[in-house]
Amino acid sequence: MPKPRPVKLSWLIRTGRLSEFSPTALISEKLGINWLMMFDEYVYGPGPGIVELLDLILRYVKPRSLLDLFGGSGALSMLAYIKGVKRITYIDLYPDAAILNLRGISEVEIIRGDAMDFSRFGVYDVVVADPPRELINKLLERVGDLRKIFRKICLIWIGGVEELEERLPLLRGKRMMEVIRAWGDCFTALWKPGFGDIIKHMKDLIEYG
Repeated sequence: MPKPRPVKLSWLIRTGRLSEFSPTALISEKLGINWLMMFDEYVYGPGPGIVELLDLILRYVKPRSLLDLFGGSGALSMLAYIKGVKRITYIDLYPDAAILNLRGISEVEIIRGDAMDFSRFGVYDVVVADPPRELINKLLERVGDLRKIFRKICLIWIGGVEELEERLPLLRGKRMMEVIRAWGDCFTALWKPGFGDIIKHMKDLIEYG
């Protein structure tokens, strides 16, 4: 199996592997993300749903610290940095693109490692997780552990809208948890007491405009 490698956004657009008008390209350019990770021929980049939701969280919560699990290109860490978060920890098994995108930014600590070992990285105001599809269920089974590592809000990508039904058994009965649909994807937001109104407001903004 070919080793995942970082590739330039400009090359992806020039070779037709990515449209310059795709959400991934537009978001990357807006955030100054010039490198993405390519696995075989599949390119991993920031999606509009998770970027918009995290942007709202950063605006309303104003966290001082953020943990970026399965950080990929580093786009979400970059967004947090732009919004003024002072302590950001990025974790991914393949951080090569993020190292290129985030170099020189002292507020971001990049860790090459397994994001499923999140319990050993401390506690943060906000946690955001964009796991590969094959790890979503495993991550949702550890909601109790996730609640121990954030003080305010945790946002997790849980797949496309068509996958929501199969995920619901893992979400039922959980307190302080809400499913939000955005841009064809689904997310679950966890929160600590005092932040439920923010989540409900975000859900209304995203789903009902």
